[in-house]
Formats: sequence, structure tokens, C-alpha cells
Amino acid sequence: MDAGVSMTVLSWIVGLLWALELLMVFWSLRVAQFFVYRMGRVLRDPLVPIDVPVAVILPVKGVEADTRANIEKLLNQEYARARFIFSVQSEEDPVCPLIRSLIEQYKDKQISLVTAGVASERSQKIHNQLAAVDQTTAEDRFLAFIDADAAPSPHWLHALLIPLTYPHISATTGYRFYIPMQRSAPNALLSVSNAIIAVMLGPYRRTVAWGGSMAISREKFFSLGVYTAWQNALSDDYVLSHQVKKHAGERIHFVPQCMVASPADMSWATLLEFAVRQYRITRRCAARLWLTGVLGGVVYAAAFLSSAFFSLFPIGWWTHGIYRWLPLGVWLLVWGGSALRGWFLLQAGKMLLPDHASALQSCWLWFTVLFPLVMGFNLAYLLLAGWGRTITWRGVCYEMTNRNKTRIIPSS
Repeated sequence: MDAGVSMTVLSWIVGLLWALELLMVFWSLRVAQFFVYRMGRVLRDPLVPIDVPVAVILPVKGVEADTRANIEKLLNQEYARARFIFSVQSEEDPVCPLIRSLIEQYKDKQISLVTAGVASERSQKIHNQLAAVDQTTAEDRFLAFIDADAAPSPHWLHALLIPLTYPHISATTGYRFYIPMQRSAPNALLSVSNAIIAVMLGPYRRTVAWGGSMAISREKFFSLGVYTAWQNALSDDYVLSHQVKKHAGERIHFVPQCMVASPADMSWATLLEFAVRQYRITRRCAARLWLTGVLGGVVYAAAFLSSAFFSLFPIGWWTHGIYRWLPLGVWLLVWGGSALRGWFLLQAGKMLLPDHASALQSCWLWFTVLFPLVMGFNLAYLLLAGWGRTITWRGVCYEMTNRNKTRIIPSS
């Protein structure tokens, strides 16, 4: 193949790559814009009154700076028919005295503390959750789950339960929005990367549950096989999502009022460890979702870099007439579309969590101008997660065989 033919083939390949990326940019921009528009409408709707008993389960380990404040926000929910079950690994956990003091403080609430013991063949989080579920009865119509680092709004529980009263909804979920505790690049990267995922929630076919803010009827928790599937699992939410979606007609509903604020206070090292761990769990539990992220990131990076390169160093088609300006136009569209998409993500976070609007606004540069850099870091973390099957989570090393099989590696 002579040089002219090779250049023509290369030009066609690059052109198709750019066309694909522009389609992806406009699609993702539309998704982000629709999320802001739709969520804004939903937030304006009043909450329908319901009066259904629910058991709220919080697995917890250790005491962080915001643990007490988050638990108090949970106990102060504007929903009367709730009882709260806190589950710990050991009586020696430093969080136990805190929980007991809150039991004394909130004597008007139904609060119990469960000791789960040490997990041997599943994640400690799921082990704690199952111990709490075993304390529930048929009178607890719904089960709600929340993480200790999530700061729920006063109406979080009420909003999470309303869709479960509809026959076509099997489970509900909120999600997290990372709030930078201080202005730093790692915190901003985490906030923006997580926001990219957040706005993908919505239509039933895309929505997966998030373990830090989810609910399901107790009956379906058992009948759909979630209880059984959790017995040897690492990820509570991916497994619950799989069990729900594999049954025809069962759906997971995203509730925007149940978006919770999570603190982002990371160094470069802790961000790397966290991101790779999360994506490695995704790869083992939802391989197609991970692969979609990788392919999307590769196409984005290739189109962004190649259009920039041919703008600076035109060769082949990109040296003739109107084609001379095509690479620059593609680069501007990709960058501009990304910045606008990031702006929509920022508006979504400020709209859903107005109390944290100023902290999110401090990251505006990363949400807009530096959005391509965020995409680059995100792709790197996705690729790093492509190797290995072990993760370390809260001091415990796990080996993931698949979605439903986990082995704990003893510490040496």
C-alpha cells in the first residue's frame, strides 16, 4: 500500500472516530441537560403522604469526623414509622459508645445495635447488613439502607419509600455527590468524576442501586433472591441491582430527593486507591458497564488528542481547503461540549444539594474548562482497574472471583 492510499485510509478512520465522538458528546450533553431539567421538575413536586413501617439499616465501622452528625440527621428524619438498626462488627468498635449515647438521647425512637461478628466469606459491610436484616420481621414492610458517611436530608427516607408503594417499582435508590472539604485537585477530580455517573441515573434501563441510599420491600428482598445472593458477595448494590433486573417487570427507580452529600477529602494516593477499587468492583460485578466506560473514555481521548494534533500539524486531507479547519472545529466542539456538559453537572449538584452549592462552585474550573483532564484521569483509573481481582476495603483484603463469590485473604 503506497503512502497516498495509507493516508486516505488513515483520514477515513480519523474522520469516523471524530464523527463517533461528536455523537457521544452531543448525547452525553443531552443526558446531562435532561437530568437537570427533569430533576428540577421532580424536586418541585410535593411528597405524597405515606404511612408504612420501615427498618432503616446502617452498617458502620469506626468513628469519622462527621459520623455523629450524619447519624443524627438520619434519626431526625421526617418520617414517623421508622425503626433504626445499627450493625457493627464487634462490641470493641469505637462507634459503639457513640451509638449507645444516641440511643439514650433519642429515647422516642426505636433504635437497636446489632453485633455481626467477623465476616469470613463475604464483605464485612454485607455481613453487617445481613445481621441487621435477620433482626427484621414481616411487620417491617420496607428495608432501607444507608452508609455512615452519607448526610441525608430530613425528607430522605420519605422520598425513598414513596415509589415502592407503586406496583411497577421494585427498588429505589439515591446517589451521592462528593462535596470537596477543601480546594484541591484530587477532591475536585473525585467530585466531577462522580457527577458524571450521577446524571446517568434516571431511565429504568440505566439505573442501578447505590448501597449508600437504597430501599426495597422486605418481601422482594427475599423473593427476588437478594438475601441468598448476598451470602458470598462483596458489593451490596451491584448484586441487588442484578437480582432485581434479571426478573422481568422488576424495576429500580432513581429518586433525586435522595441524593446525599458525601465528603471528599483525599490526597492523590487515596484518590487512586479509591477509584481503582471502585472500578475493579465494577469490572467484577458489572463487566459490561466497566467496558462501556473504558471504550467511551478511549474514543473521547483519541478524538480529543487527534483533533488537537491535526490542528497543529496538518497532514493528508487536513491540508486542503475547508478540510484545513475541520480538526480545529472538531477539537472545539469536543472541548466546548464537554465544558457545557460539566456546567450542567455542576448545576445539578447545586440544585440537588443547595446547602453545599458554594463548595461545589469552588470546583467550577474542573467542571468546565478542565473537564477533558478529568476524563483523562478517569480513563487511567478505569484501565488500572482492568488488572487484578483483589481490593483492600477498610483494612480487609478481598479476592473477588465473580459477582457472587468473595474470599477474604487473611492478613499476614
